[in-house]
Amino acid sequence: MNLSDYPVSQKKLGVIYEKNQSTFNVWAPTHHLVSVALYDSAKAPHRTLYPMKKSSDGVFSAVIEGDLHGKFYTFILESQFEVTDPYCVSVAANSVRSAVVDLEKTNPDNWHNHTRPRGNLGCDAILYEVHVADFSAHANSGMSHKGKFLAFTENGTSIENLTTGLDHLVELGVTHVHLMPVYDYITVDEEIEADHNYNWGYDPEHFNAIEGSYATDANDPVSRIVDLKSAIMALHEKGLKVVLDVVYNHTYRTEHSNFNMLVPHYYHRVTEDGIFSNGSGCGNEFASDKPMGRKFIIDSLVYWATEFKVDGFRFDLMALIDRKTIETALKTLREIDPEILFYGEPWMGGLSLLPDAERVYKGAQCGKGYALFNDDFRDAIKGDNDGYGQGYIHGNKDMKHRLHTGIVGSIPYDQQYIGFTTHPCESINYFNSHDNLILFDKLKKASPDASIETLIDLNKLAFNILFTSQGTPFFHAGNEFLRDKKGAHNSYNAPLSINAIDWGKKVDHQAFFKYVCDLITLRKTYACFRMKEVADIKKRLHFVEDSAFEEAFKDAIVYVIKESEDASFDFMLVAHNPSKQPLLLSTEQIKTAIDKYKKSPKSKKSTLKIERIFDHEGLHVSPRVIDPEMQHLIRILPLSSGVFKLSNH
Repeated sequence: MNLSDYPVSQKKLGVIYEKNQSTFNVWAPTHHLVSVALYDSAKAPHRTLYPMKKSSDGVFSAVIEGDLHGKFYTFILESQFEVTDPYCVSVAANSVRSAVVDLEKTNPDNWHNHTRPRGNLGCDAILYEVHVADFSAHANSGMSHKGKFLAFTENGTSIENLTTGLDHLVELGVTHVHLMPVYDYITVDEEIEADHNYNWGYDPEHFNAIEGSYATDANDPVSRIVDLKSAIMALHEKGLKVVLDVVYNHTYRTEHSNFNMLVPHYYHRVTEDGIFSNGSGCGNEFASDKPMGRKFIIDSLVYWATEFKVDGFRFDLMALIDRKTIETALKTLREIDPEILFYGEPWMGGLSLLPDAERVYKGAQCGKGYALFNDDFRDAIKGDNDGYGQGYIHGNKDMKHRLHTGIVGSIPYDQQYIGFTTHPCESINYFNSHDNLILFDKLKKASPDASIETLIDLNKLAFNILFTSQGTPFFHAGNEFLRDKKGAHNSYNAPLSINAIDWGKKVDHQAFFKYVCDLITLRKTYACFRMKEVADIKKRLHFVEDSAFEEAFKDAIVYVIKESEDASFDFMLVAHNPSKQPLLLSTEQIKTAIDKYKKSPKSKKSTLKIERIFDHEGLHVSPRVIDPEMQHLIRILPLSSGVFKLSNH
């Protein structure tokens, strides 16, 4: 049978649980004999076999009488091979057997009554990426459920009277908590707790089951689900939306994965001579473009969105998921929740059999309703990921053009600045994620002789650019208080002593944390940093040309943004100064920028009122009016930014 001849089924696959019976459905069109093996417990040595009946759509089915909640099962293929169910919703410890679960028993108190937070769409979102174990595992976290989902439910945790955990997220002001993989992955022993027993989780085993190492009891298939739902509900009740990191681009196992055992060479992309395509760099890639591969991904996403009330998804190596699957999935999920957020990585980890035209590279998202990580902007800000390369914040003039493009949301701003988006919210702006060196370590490597004061200034400048640019800002947990990973550039399986968030850094860098909070408040307060339409950005945001500066100030980027018509001021001026000397801006330079607006002829004759609202000290609650008698009205310190309100009188 050729792959193109395989039947396609629209049946609900997996287990359909009912109190008096359960129906088991598995798609295995190339097999002739499949049975359900039912176990009374996770480690029971004895099993009962139930033959399954094959239908014309390739689905084997069996109905087993009785209440099977709490039982475990596998599929026996051709009386020889035993595999778990790709569609299962829970598993035994370390993924050895699938579990039958009454999902009604997995709902925390008040689950049905609690609702998703609303709002904070697109460019209004502030995304905070965090690993479940990293969040609470450190001895000083103040949380009792260390390394567990339930740490996200704890209120009132602190270190030296400073908030940690959930209260910290609220204090920080982010809108979305992006959880790194929470599905069942295989490279952590779920039955032990040890410093070395760690992984980020980008090695999927069961896409719809929950990782047991984060649960209070890995041997209880219900505990996994209850604990994650409890965490999601606690975050929702604080007004925080939840994004899940999904890794549908590959499976951890290849030839012996449950998918490949059930339907050999179907669920993975394979060459004509039987070699697995390896666009993921992990040994294989999932065939999202095949009908039943696409069905699995969409069914899985729908399950997460409905059963767990998830608010969004981040796709690992999104370029390996074909465009039709992404667009169909998004359309389906937006019918469930119009506010569902979709974003992902527009690249892959190796060569792929997926045709170029079907890959989600930058530009594929244009007008489609989802966003992509902006690595051009990332590298422009800080330089390369793991090396000694320097970015704009170090004064690298070669990065200025890319930085300008990122600041305007990577839209087709004009002939000079043309990015990859047709909508600013299609760009996820960031300077680092979990991958590669965390920002503090990267800047320390790129500036090995820098003092701690200079490193702090560089970190501030990176955050300044992130939060005053058009698009959707994203940052990794701990960046807000200068978290480091002891120089580890790929800590995916490093011990917790490297990965756990050291909340003592918040104590050490209280002023920096307050500074980041101020930046978030600034962005939330002024809508001009969150424009959603290309036409608005092109009309309202204008750069001060380099020719307006003295030679010594050519490194600077300065721009003005017209505020809304009902605002109490006329323009916002933003200045980024990566040089080692102060940036001085005169009245004429500022008015030259304002004169870009054809409807502002009075600017040359009127009195210009300038209020400093943000600088190296953070947000000024009472704006500082600058003395108009000064020769240079605006002064920006080295390695810093300034934000000013401009009013004509």
